[in-house]
Amino acid sequence: MRLHRFFVEERIASHAGGRDRLAITDAKLLHQWRNVLRLKAGSEVILFDGFGVDYRCELASLDRKEAVCVIRESVKNDVIPSRQFFLFASLIRRDRFEWLLEKATELGVSQIRPVVADRSEVKKFNLDRAKDIVREAAEQSGRGSLPALYEPMELQNVFKEYTYFKSMVFDPHGEPFKKRDWEHGEKFGAFIGPEGGWSARELELFRSKKIPVYSLGPPTLRAETAAVAVTSLLLLES
Repeated sequence: MRLHRFFVEERIASHAGGRDRLAITDAKLLHQWRNVLRLKAGSEVILFDGFGVDYRCELASLDRKEAVCVIRESVKNDVIPSRQFFLFASLIRRDRFEWLLEKATELGVSQIRPVVADRSEVKKFNLDRAKDIVREAAEQSGRGSLPALYEPMELQNVFKEYTYFKSMVFDPHGEPFKKRDWEHGEKFGAFIGPEGGWSARELELFRSKKIPVYSLGPPTLRAETAAVAVTSLLLLES
């Protein structure tokens, strides 16, 4: 039977012999184990801390305040993207953006930076909830690390902080995208516009920064669909 897998904030040291114990005090996690999954002493789970190792643990004890996990086995996690992909996604309606976060995490993005665009109808962003969605997606997909996730940033400020890799922009009026032009990069980013696309001012800003503007073809895609399509094209093996 497949064991349930959970991310923990604590750094888990790799030890042998099954002698080492880890105390879990996260209230949300304890509630899930006790009241949702009905785990108990003797149950086994997989824990990971985002550093590329999965730990098979046995629950020595579990109550409302603490769970004591005995590390039985550590296994290197190979579900780690070979390329660093930074997704700059314009804010859209909450339910759609949350779906974007989930799928981008499953596909292997390295970092997600929400962007406030001229046509962004939504300005608010719940970072804590977003981190929960990303964590759960990483747990489910089996990836060994979590993507970095940050508060939204105004588009013009993005260029001041992210200057150490090449980027591309997607817009219906761009040039046809050719994957072969980006197959050999190890670190790159992509900007996805909001519903209605980037404004003329923003497209001019991208061009002034020498950032190429591409199109995914004739279909008019929702912003979240475009984000998933771009991520899949760039990260999944063909």
